[in-house]
Amino acid sequence: MRITSLASAACLAGATLLAASLIAAGPVAQDGSKQSDTKHTDKPQKDDKTTKAEKAEIGHPAPAFSLKGVDGKTYTLADMKGKTVVIEWFSPYCPYSGQASDDSYWSTGRAKKVIDGMKAADPDAVYLCINSTHPGYNGKSEAQNGSDSAAICKDIPVLMDPEGTVGKAYGAKTTPHMFVIDRAGNLAYIGAPTCDDGANLYVVNAVAAIKEGKAASPAVTKNKGCGVKYAKK
Repeated sequence: MRITSLASAACLAGATLLAASLIAAGPVAQDGSKQSDTKHTDKPQKDDKTTKAEKAEIGHPAPAFSLKGVDGKTYTLADMKGKTVVIEWFSPYCPYSGQASDDSYWSTGRAKKVIDGMKAADPDAVYLCINSTHPGYNGKSEAQNGSDSAAICKDIPVLMDPEGTVGKAYGAKTTPHMFVIDRAGNLAYIGAPTCDDGANLYVVNAVAAIKEGKAASPAVTKNKGCGVKYAKK
């Protein structure tokens, strides 16, 4: 009896130690791998109603949109099917985008160089600017923001996205941030318009590649600029 009691006590002690070790190691997934027990501290973005599946990805269909331009016209991606479309996320109040500065994509002439190069590579290609800056930013109304944008972009259509719905669907993070959509409606390039010194025109290269039936190379580059000033709800 004493031997049996000792054996039972040993089994109980072993089980206790095993349970303690499993708790210390953290939860384990069904495949045997350890799961992280780190708590998520990021608050959910209540104003972002897009899902991961809706985010723009190279080789996948570009998110559809229908936006009103400053010119009063309504622009939809569906209407441009069969054409290469270049979209620039734009702000007239960002020194990397529309505001005059040594780093400005527009005031330094790099935007004109890219647009001219795009038209030379493919005369049917379409260039659009989308402004997702929320109304009230910088003390400007949506109407003022639109007119300020049109004054800089001139002949390039400026589409207003005041709620940021389209910007978030594409994952636009900065101004500028470029997206090139091929003639089949798939994303072919995401990133900066050019390299820092403007010598390598990434967008023009992508448009030319699409025209020749090739994949853009590179298809993704690192972009920089001001963060898109999305509306907060």
